[in-house]
Amino acid sequence: MNGIHLRAILWLRWRILVNRIKKAKGVGNLLLALLALLGVAVATLSFLGSIMIGVEVLEQGKPIPVMVMWGAPTLGFTFFWIVGLLTDLQRSDAMSLKNLLHLPVSLRWVFLYNYFSSFVSVSIAIFLPSMLGFWIAMLVEGVPWAPLLLPLLLGYFLVVTALTYQLRGWLGALMQDKRRGRNVIALVTILFALLLQVPNLFNIAMSSRSREAYLESRLERRELRANLEGTQRGTVEYEEAKAALALFDEERQARDLEAEKEVDHTVMLVSQIIPIGWLPYGARAAFEGRPLPMGLGALGYLAIAAASLVRSYRRTLATTTGVEKRPHGEPAREPGPRRPSGSALVERELPFVSERTAGVAFAGMVSMLRSPEVKMVLLGPLILLGLFGLMIVQHPEREALADLAPLVTLGAAATGFLGIVQLLQNQFGLDRAGFRAYVLSPAPRDRIIVGKNLALAPLALGVGGTALVLLRVLVPVPAPYFIGAWFQLVSGFLLLCMVGNMISLMAPMRLKEHTLRAEGGQWRTILWQLAGFLFVPLAMIPLLLPAAVEFLLSLSGVGGPIGSLVFPVLHSLELGVVYLTYRWVVARQGELLQEREQYVLDRLTRR
Repeated sequence: MNGIHLRAILWLRWRILVNRIKKAKGVGNLLLALLALLGVAVATLSFLGSIMIGVEVLEQGKPIPVMVMWGAPTLGFTFFWIVGLLTDLQRSDAMSLKNLLHLPVSLRWVFLYNYFSSFVSVSIAIFLPSMLGFWIAMLVEGVPWAPLLLPLLLGYFLVVTALTYQLRGWLGALMQDKRRGRNVIALVTILFALLLQVPNLFNIAMSSRSREAYLESRLERRELRANLEGTQRGTVEYEEAKAALALFDEERQARDLEAEKEVDHTVMLVSQIIPIGWLPYGARAAFEGRPLPMGLGALGYLAIAAASLVRSYRRTLATTTGVEKRPHGEPAREPGPRRPSGSALVERELPFVSERTAGVAFAGMVSMLRSPEVKMVLLGPLILLGLFGLMIVQHPEREALADLAPLVTLGAAATGFLGIVQLLQNQFGLDRAGFRAYVLSPAPRDRIIVGKNLALAPLALGVGGTALVLLRVLVPVPAPYFIGAWFQLVSGFLLLCMVGNMISLMAPMRLKEHTLRAEGGQWRTILWQLAGFLFVPLAMIPLLLPAAVEFLLSLSGVGGPIGSLVFPVLHSLELGVVYLTYRWVVARQGELLQEREQYVLDRLTRR
C-alpha cells in the first residue's frame, strides 16, 4: 500500500461519512454537532481535571492512592470497551475486506488499516486524555522513571484493542450462520452480565464480614467506655479502665493496619498476575522508583498484542481466501446427510393431554430454545436468584424469615413469573408468519391455547421451583409451608395464563427479529399491554387467601400442628378451584381465538 492507496481509502471513508450527514435531517445534524462539541469538551475537561487530581494525589506521598488513581480509569475503559464490543458484534471489520481487496492493495495492509480504524471510538477519546493527564502530573511532580510509564500506557491500549479485534473477528466468523450468530450474541451478553455480578457478590460478602466485625468492635469499645465513665477519677479502677481502653484502641489500630496491609498485598498480587493490572502496578512502581516492573509490563503488553494480531491475521487470511491448514495435509471431508437419532421433539407425547396439544407445546418450546431473546429474558430471574441467595446467606437473622413463611414462599414462587410475563402476554408474537399454521390447523382453538401455556410452563415452574428449593435450603421453612408453596406455584401460573391468554388475543404484537420489541404497535395495543401488567398483581391476590385464613385462625387461638396444616390444605383446594376455572376460561378464550384469528394473523404478518 503506497501513499496514493492510503489517501484513496481515507477519502472513501470521509465521503461515506459526509453522505450520511447529508442524508440526515437538520435536527440530526444539529444533534451530531452538539455531541461532537460535547465530546471535545469532555475530553478537555478530563485531561485538565486528571492533571489536577494527579498532582493532589501525588502530594500525599502514598503509593496506594497512586495505584487507585490509575486503576479506576483502567477498569472504566475496559468496561466501556467491552460494552462497545457487544453492540458491534455484527461487524467483523471496520470496512468490508471484499470491497477493499478489489483495489491493488495487499491483505496485510487492509488488515492493519481495519485494526487501526478501531482506535477511533468514544471510549478512547474519553479515557486516554485522562490517563495522559495523570502521566503529565507525574512528570510535573518529578516522579522518578515517570517517562517510562508512557510505553506501558500505550501498550495497555494496544493489548485491549488487539484482543478485542481478534475476538470480534472470531465472533464474526461464527455468526455467518444466522441462528448460531443469535446464540453467540445471547451467550456473550449473558456471560458479560454474569461477570459484572462477580464484584458485586464479592462486595456483598466482604462488606457483611467487615460490618459484623465493626459492630462487635464498636460494642466492645462502648462497654469499655462505659466502664471508664462509671469509675471515679484518681482511683486504681479508673486507671485500669483507662489503660484497658487505650490498649483496645492500640490493638484496633494495629488490626486495621494489618488488614490494610493484607488488602494491599492481595491487590498487588492480583495486579501482577492479571494483565489489566500491569498498568496500575507499573504506575505504583514508578512512584516508588522501581523501573523493572514498567519495562517488563511494556514488553508483556507488546508480546500479547503481537501474538493476538498474528492469530487474527491468520484467521482473516483463512476466512478471506478459503484456505485453512489441516494436520498432515488431510483433505476436507464433505459432511454427509444427517441421520435422525430418534423421534423429533414435536412428535413426542405428553401425559393427560391430546396429541395436538402436545405438538403445539413442543413446537413452542423448540421455538423458544432457538430464540436468543428468550434466553436473555431468563437472565434476569437467574441473576436475582443468585443475589437473593447470597443476601439471605449473609443475613445474620435469616432464621426469622421462617416466621413469614406464607409471604416468603409467595415471593420465591413469583420469581419464576418475572421471566414469562412479557412472553405470556404476547404468546403469538414469536410465531410471526408461522401463525398461519394454527389458522389452517384443524385443532380446536382452546387446545392451541393450552399448548401455548404448556410451552411456557417449564420456564415458570422451573425457575420458581428452583427458588423454592433454594429457600428451603437457606431458610428453615416448615415442611407444611414448603409443600403448600408448590400448590401455590402452580395456581399462580394458571392465574397468569388466563390473564396472558386474554391479552395475547386482544393485543397481539409482531416482534422484531432477534428482539422482544414490538413492531408497529398501536396505542390500543400498548394500553392493553399496560393493563395486563397492572392486572398481574391483582391476579395474585387469591394466593394470599390461605395465609389470611391461617392468620385469622391464629388470632382465634387455633395454632400448633393443626394451624400449620391449614396452609397446604387450603392451597391444594384452591388449586382445584383454579384449575376448574382455568378449563372453563380457556374454553371461552378458544372461541374468542376462533373469532379473532384473522385479526391476529393480520397483526403478526403486517410490516
